[in-house]
Amino acid sequence: MSDAVAAGWDEFVRALARCLSELPSRATLIIAAPGNRYVQFLQYDIRLTVELAGNHYLAVPISASAERRLRELGWSAPVPAREVENWRRMLFWPISRTGLLQLAGAVAFGLHEALGVESPSDLRAMGWTEASGELDLTVLGPIARRRVL
Repeated sequence: MSDAVAAGWDEFVRALARCLSELPSRATLIIAAPGNRYVQFLQYDIRLTVELAGNHYLAVPISASAERRLRELGWSAPVPAREVENWRRMLFWPISRTGLLQLAGAVAFGLHEALGVESPSDLRAMGWTEASGELDLTVLGPIARRRVL
């Protein structure tokens, strides 16, 4: 990975951690790249649930080595027999800044290494709340200004 690409992912991790710290209750955030590669966040009063696209939805499956690393980073593997087709994580509030940075790092690994997203500039983000509609995602930078495909 080039220094510029690594710096882009480092910046994405910091911005995502900040964004997650500001999500209101009953918010949904989706960050996606072409090819059905996505991560989605569901914010509730006491927990944050995160799902990363699983092989069921992907044209190019996640490699065995990337699957091992996802598990090491705290992701729960899909369970097709239970109709759980995505990788999942669940955290309970309060979540420390360090915890949010670790989660954002695990998301960046999932998007970049497991799902093959080259750069954060390939991503788009959109979000909404049940109560007030669209979320202000400007903290995520340019990816927040484009709609999910």
